[in-house]
Formats: sequence, structure tokens, C-alpha cells
Amino acid sequence: MATTGENPEQRYREAGYRATGLWTEQTLAGLVAAQAARHPDRDLFLFQGRRVTYGEFEVWTRTVAADLVGRGVRPGDRVLVQLPNCLEALVLQVAAFRAGAVDVPVMPIYRQHEMRQILADCRPAAVCTATELGDRAPVAEIDALLDELGLAPAVRYAVGEAHPGWSAVPGPVDAPVELPGPPPVDEPVLLLYTSGTTAAPKGALLSSRALIAHLVNFRDALGAGEHTVTLAATPLSHLGGFVAAVVFPVFLGGRSVVMPGWQPDTAVELIDREGVNLMMGATVFAADLTARYESAPASTRRLDVYACAGAAIAPEVVDRASAVGMAVVRAYGMTETAGVCAVAWSGDPLARRREWDGRLLRGMEMQAVDDERRPVPPGTVGHLRIRGPQLLTAYTDPALTAGQIDADGWFYPGDVGRVDAEGWVQIAGRTKDIVNRGGEKFSTMDIEIAISSCPGVRRVAVTAVADERLGEAVGAWIVVDDDLLAAGPDRVVAHLHERGLARQKTPVEWHVVDEIPATAIGKVQKHRLADLPDRRVWTTGPTPVKGSR
Repeated sequence: MATTGENPEQRYREAGYRATGLWTEQTLAGLVAAQAARHPDRDLFLFQGRRVTYGEFEVWTRTVAADLVGRGVRPGDRVLVQLPNCLEALVLQVAAFRAGAVDVPVMPIYRQHEMRQILADCRPAAVCTATELGDRAPVAEIDALLDELGLAPAVRYAVGEAHPGWSAVPGPVDAPVELPGPPPVDEPVLLLYTSGTTAAPKGALLSSRALIAHLVNFRDALGAGEHTVTLAATPLSHLGGFVAAVVFPVFLGGRSVVMPGWQPDTAVELIDREGVNLMMGATVFAADLTARYESAPASTRRLDVYACAGAAIAPEVVDRASAVGMAVVRAYGMTETAGVCAVAWSGDPLARRREWDGRLLRGMEMQAVDDERRPVPPGTVGHLRIRGPQLLTAYTDPALTAGQIDADGWFYPGDVGRVDAEGWVQIAGRTKDIVNRGGEKFSTMDIEIAISSCPGVRRVAVTAVADERLGEAVGAWIVVDDDLLAAGPDRVVAHLHERGLARQKTPVEWHVVDEIPATAIGKVQKHRLADLPDRRVWTTGPTPVKGSR
């Protein structure tokens, strides 16, 4: 855990973090103002044709921070931002830092089912969401949940059409204002919700110190600097998207190109025209870019480096990318390590980059251990544990913190893999029962609970199934009555929609079976699901690759 050491060994490690420049007094709240003072007229990012300079972004975030403070948001309060990719998503999150508050970005795919748990846990002092999002009205969803939970945030911002009880996000006003000082570097400034082995999302608290350590390490590993131009296409409410779009570019003094959503052909054009040389994200983006470059004219500028994390990538994709001039470097990390904690370098041998998930970053420790948490020899598969300057402060649930971080500061992510003598990491699987859909992690228990509530479903088990683009998708094995068997999957899907489950959690393949195997005490044996004979197979999404992962 990234806290002040309580024993000599931990104090020694922390002194090393400071001595090597990983732990500094720099804060996320101060990054934008400091860089804007150096080069106010330099472009910070491009979004849908609009270029925003460091100076313009500094004024806008300062204005919104002052409005938050003026409306009653105090240091340490939570500011929840649930928006699709838009300028306001970036402004609100940075403004939260500058107001001394804790930024709580939430994926826009989350609906009432997930938001009820998140709102109850974080109890925000300010909320910001969209008036409309497709066929949804998020402001109305949030209003209903706040009333149900008895919560009354001091600030409600709506992006889009005006809505009763909600204010528009203030525009930039270049006037002097007095803002609170940033919280201490070891205090939480970011609260991120990530699905785990239970139905409830886990709230991970990260400090400026942990985030800055990651930025320092990532910069050094990739050789990044003011010349770096990043492309951000993942959701800005996801740590990876927020870092790629604004946090990392501001830290470097570089710039970014931000996309409202992933469109491969548009990405190729932007990379070519804007001189983008770095992108980070899930497998699907790297695979799509590789496919486009294989048929693109030789004169089309290729992306220099793609740092692939969040989902497994086939070695063949790394080979194909290399053949068309794009270096794909695999990486391993998670919310709890403030981003990646291991990454390959573009100059590493292709044999390493295609088979291993990166080399440990400076200051980060990782061990593979046995069931009794004793280290196993280098290169041996075991349960992974992680320690270092990038680690989360805690979870919002103290029981989770105690369960996943031990007295020596080791964090147990639930992953299985190996670490060799040179610090290279290779992930072999997960003990966590989650689906990693293109970097978005979903609890299978959460989905099972939602499906089991549908009339006609007698038993259900959910697991990951292989998907060529996303790495994994959601698959369900169900025992149903005759009426539901005749009705087909549409009835179940409609039920999940009415329940408010995120659409991305809807299974793309359904195996209707006679029985689901279980142990004597009723625990489902998911490793046997793929071998069960099907009474019927339903599909409700892209054609999947059969078999559980």
C-alpha cells in the first residue's frame, strides 16, 4: 500500500522511491497550471476539429474549479463525472483536482444497476452527466437514484439540453480566483470503480504520488517527451483514456488527439495528418490499425508505438504490426497500479514483445508465489503479487483492502503468471472470475444475478468466451423452462435491458443446457462448461469463437 512506512524495510523502500525521483511533491492539481505558465499558446489537444491550447484549458478548468468551490464543494469531497468522450469530460475531471476534490470518473455504459452501488459508495458532492445518451436520459436516471438513496449533491451539471435542477458546465472566464491548495501528495485524488470477483464494483483510491510515479516510469520506458503526440480513443472516464488524453500529455508538455469513439479509418487519417507517434489501449485497437495498414498506401504514416494493455493480444498480431512498421509493445497493469506496471520497449526483440507482457517498471516489484504465499523460483507460474510506488492507497471498502494488501505492502490482484530473472512478466490466467471485454472488466457474478432474475431461468453460469476483436466477450450457460426455450434469447435480453444492466454485459452467446455442473456444496464448475452438450445455442451479438476461456 502506498502509505508512509511503518517498519524499517518499508521506510527504506520509500526512501528509494524518493531518491530515484519516482515519489515527488508534484500534484495532479498543479500540472495544468504549471505547463500553461511555460507555454500557454502550445496546443494541448485536438478534439473533433477543435484545438485547445494549454492556456485555454487552464482558464476553463480554473473557472469550473472556482464554480465547484463556490457552490460548496470542499477539499476531499467527491466529484462524479459520467460522460461520453467530450471536452467537458476532460475539464470536469481536471477541475475536480484543482478544487482539491477527488475525481470520480464513471463509465457512461453503466446504468441504474451499477450506478446505484457507485453512488451509495462514493456519496458525491457534485455530479455531472449527459442529458441524453442514445435512447437514455442519464440525468433522469441519476435524479431517481439520488432520491432513492437520500443523497443531495451540492452541484449537478448536465451536458446537453437544459434540465430542471441541473446547471450547465461553466464556460471559461479568465479572471483571478482563489482556489484551495492541493491535498498532500499521499492523499487520494482519484476514485475509480473496477469490477472484481463480487457483484459490487470496487472503489480504488489513488494518490497524486502514485499517478506521478506511473507517469515518470511510463515516460522513461517509452522515451516520451515534448515531441510525443498521443491518440486517445478509449473512454475518458477510464483511467487509460484520461491519462492518454490529458494527464500524460500535460505531464510531458506534449499534445494529444482525442476521438469521441473508436473509428479505425478515422484513426489512420488522424495519425497520418497529426503526426501521432504513441497510442495505448486494448487489443482491438492494435488489431484494427494493423489490418488498415496492411492495405494502406506505403506513403501513409504509421503509428510508431502501440502500448497494448487491458486484454491479451495474439502474438500473430504483434508480428503483423511489425511487418507494416508499427511496434506493438505488450504491457501489464490495472487501476490498482495507477496504470501499467510492466511494459516492453519498442527496441526489445520481437520474440520478447510477442510472448511476454512487459518488463517491470522501475521501483515496481512482482513475485509469483504458491498457495501459501511463498515465492516460487524465477520463471515458475504462481499467484502474482505486486508492490511499489504506483500502488493504490486503499479501496473504499476496508475489508477489501485488508483482503488484497498484506502487512508487507504486497497487493494480490488475483492473476496467475510468471516473472523471470530479468523482470519480464507473462500472464497465464486469472483467478478472478471476470470477463475482460477489450479492457472493460465485468463481474460474472453481477451478470449471473441479473440473468437469474428473469422468469424461466432455472440456473445460470457466466464466463468469458473468446472473441477475435475484443479478446473476450460474455458467454452464458443456462437451464431454462420450456416457455423460455420457445421464446428464445430476446426475452432474456429485454429483461436485462429493463433491469438497467449495461449492454456490454449482455452475453453474445447463450448455451441452453440440461444441467450446470457443480460440486457437492453447490459451487459451479466453470471449467467444465465448454464441454457440455447444448440443447440449443443462441447468439445475440457478433459471431463468437466457441469455448470458454
